[in-house]
Amino acid sequence: MTKSFQYVLLALAIALSSISTLATTAGDLSHVNWDQAAPITWSLFQGTPPADAPNHREPANIIMTLSWHASFSVSSNAGTWIAQVTSITVTNTMSTTLSWVINERATESILNHEQLHFDLSEVYRRKLECELLRIDSYSSATQQGAVDMLNASLHQIANAILQEAEEMQALYDSQTSGSLNSAEQARWQNLISNWLLAPTTAP
Repeated sequence: MTKSFQYVLLALAIALSSISTLATTAGDLSHVNWDQAAPITWSLFQGTPPADAPNHREPANIIMTLSWHASFSVSSNAGTWIAQVTSITVTNTMSTTLSWVINERATESILNHEQLHFDLSEVYRRKLECELLRIDSYSSATQQGAVDMLNASLHQIANAILQEAEEMQALYDSQTSGSLNSAEQARWQNLISNWLLAPTTAP
């Protein structure tokens, strides 16, 4: 079964200084941030399984969202406008209300498989953050021109990495047969552990 991912690309309002903020909802329990110190548990899978769930190879489905937010400044120098990134925020969350499990088939091996999906998403969160922070400043004769070039560069890089993330999630499911192939499951666990330490080395 193919996992569901939501890749959210956040375009920002433009101003002469970086004033944009990432909106969050205090106490929102419907989304859980990835946390190495707090592995997921079956209690977080609160969604209702679809009617055809018994026919699925995997008895669970984790729903994750990767989103990014860039803050930047725009300044003028001798008739040239310069736009540059000042900060990047990338988040990796699990939706507790949409993720589901068939309780009768909830095993530790399946939970570990779902955890690795979340871990793999974290790999690409870190990779995306690294790559977006590397973006240079852009200059133009107009303010809008500088902003447009910066915005296009941000989206081009983000789109490419999020596409990589989607493809690797599908490959992980395919090669592990949804956790049924224990040898492949162990191999992927090792790969993902290494990529978490060096996310830019992930394919």
